[in-house]
Amino acid sequence: MRSRFNLGVYALGTALVAGAWLVNSAAAATLAPLATFGGGDGWRAPGELLAGDTPGVDTLVSGQYDYLGSAAFPNTTANLERGLAYNPVTGNLILVSRSNAGNGLRILDGQTGVDEGFLNQGTGIVTGGLFTTNMAAAADDGAIYVSNLATDTDTSTFKIYRWANESAEPTVAYEGGGASSNPPTLADARLGDTLDVIGTGASTRLAAGYGATAATGDNSFALFTTANGTDFTGTHISVATNPPADGDFRLGLTFRDSDTVIGKQGTLAHVVDVTGSTGTLVGSFDTDGASLRPMDFAMVDGRPLLAIVEASPDNTSPEARARLFVYDLTDLSAPLAERKIIEGSILPEGQIQEANVNGTGQVRFGAIAGNVATIYAMSTNNGIQAFQLTLDAGTADNADFNGDGAVDGNDFLIWQSKFGATGTTQPNGDANGDGDVTAADLDVWKTQFGAAPSGSAIAAVPEPAAGLLLASAAAGLWGRRRRGR
Repeated sequence: MRSRFNLGVYALGTALVAGAWLVNSAAAATLAPLATFGGGDGWRAPGELLAGDTPGVDTLVSGQYDYLGSAAFPNTTANLERGLAYNPVTGNLILVSRSNAGNGLRILDGQTGVDEGFLNQGTGIVTGGLFTTNMAAAADDGAIYVSNLATDTDTSTFKIYRWANESAEPTVAYEGGGASSNPPTLADARLGDTLDVIGTGASTRLAAGYGATAATGDNSFALFTTANGTDFTGTHISVATNPPADGDFRLGLTFRDSDTVIGKQGTLAHVVDVTGSTGTLVGSFDTDGASLRPMDFAMVDGRPLLAIVEASPDNTSPEARARLFVYDLTDLSAPLAERKIIEGSILPEGQIQEANVNGTGQVRFGAIAGNVATIYAMSTNNGIQAFQLTLDAGTADNADFNGDGAVDGNDFLIWQSKFGATGTTQPNGDANGDGDVTAADLDVWKTQFGAAPSGSAIAAVPEPAAGLLLASAAAGLWGRRRRGR
């Protein structure tokens, strides 16, 4: 069923959002509802009970879903769902809800949105913090991480819990500050409004952004590393410059790669490179407004993409519809109109979003195959939207610069010799078709290395040893991030 929150306006497929999509010339693309999700329209709305939902999730009112609440729907409670993760091993979503302390970590089918049950929280393990559970992230190996929210790390312990898989009991992956024996990553800090993960096993890294408090150094984030894949050590990342300003990583944060983090709370997003405990601001860029905060990064068809959802208290403007925005980060200095790929909302045409007074939520890339990616967007109080992003195949990236049907070391040498060229073409090292030979074209080469590019009629040939050495050397140049998310 649909709640009154939806104003009784329904449709299926792309007709649901007629006129809502905006395509930009930065990279021709389409954005459509994931037709299998949310009963067929791509949106699991507040209070919407789906066929197949686990029995017991409608305990407040028969026939109604307890979670994804909205103030406009009186039988649910607003502002309780803020965290969302995509598990690439199972294809499921992990929804963090404070509606029920015992079973509020819901497992949703990533294709349908159907509630399949909840994560086992064990006994006496998940405790502490203003909110015992708040944000979630899932690594490429299927390990799930959930953090609490600590408003002052001097008096409140910040904790991150780890589930090895969806059937496991949790362990405490990190505990610091407050009553714990470990010092806080930063004294007097608010921590846990954002959480992201990259890597697997002993290479796993987690990041969580600070809120703006009395703490000195809260213009950055904490980084968590591990030697064994289960127990983590926290490090405060110190950024000496302003910007970023206090709290700029609180409401929006994502890894670009294992040593690069993007954060946003206000008008500008900031990119910080990490070396040890030192962060260096390497760039800032604008988006379509200060209310765009929850975000996720992924490489799609060789393009570095950032997806951000509108998380705004505005519930009066017709434009306020919990919209998803997708940007190409190839060139951060390019005008906004060139970096923006597309925007859209699955909320029915004419409906205004519910107020998201805390500016919270989460965006997660789901499965990625070639130029097609699934993106999940949750703006608190507005349900979960599931999109299918398709980059125009006509603009497919191609790092086979010499046209021999294989992407190998010879193509790297062409890129290297033409690096910095402008107003050029694909045979001269321009893999992404933007007319310039930059590090973004190297990202494409690394993505396609060892195989024939899309559309090639010639099979890939074995790579020479020299090509493998070049691949290793190139890995240090603005490393690429691959996710099954």
